[in-house]
Amino acid sequence: MRCRAVYVAVKQNTMRYLVLLLLFFISFNIKSQQVPVINYDELEQLWSGSSDTLYVVNFWATWCKPCIEELPDFYKVNDEFKGKAFKMILVSLDFPSHLESRVLPFIEKNKVKPKVVLLNDDDNVWINRVNPQWDGSIPVTLLIKNKKKQFHGTTLNYKELKTLVESKL
Repeated sequence: MRCRAVYVAVKQNTMRYLVLLLLFFISFNIKSQQVPVINYDELEQLWSGSSDTLYVVNFWATWCKPCIEELPDFYKVNDEFKGKAFKMILVSLDFPSHLESRVLPFIEKNKVKPKVVLLNDDDNVWINRVNPQWDGSIPVTLLIKNKKKQFHGTTLNYKELKTLVESKL
């Protein structure tokens, strides 16, 4: 009889641990951001829907030191303008094969809130569509409102980005 009681207790504890483990994985997946791998046409569709919304689109990569240094200022501006006619899209130019090993861990570690997409397309085509004078170096930021693009081919700090956003809203 004593063995049966021990067996029941172990079984109940095992079930509790399994339920806790399952809840942990569910909550982990809910908190982590999904990063779609898209082409440039799909990217353009993200900002073409609303004419009154200001889109801040930043092209970056995990291997780009200036990109990584400016991103915290982008997060701060994103938080400040949340709830207004404003959306931020962070476009990773990392290789799709690095999504799991670099991009997702970076997003998780830095608690990135703005929408992140990974661009997988022929850069010889889309770079000129972003801006004909762009040489392809990053970071680069676009401000888009009413189908008008404003191109910034340098790093932006918090004050510069906030001023740009305020002037467009």
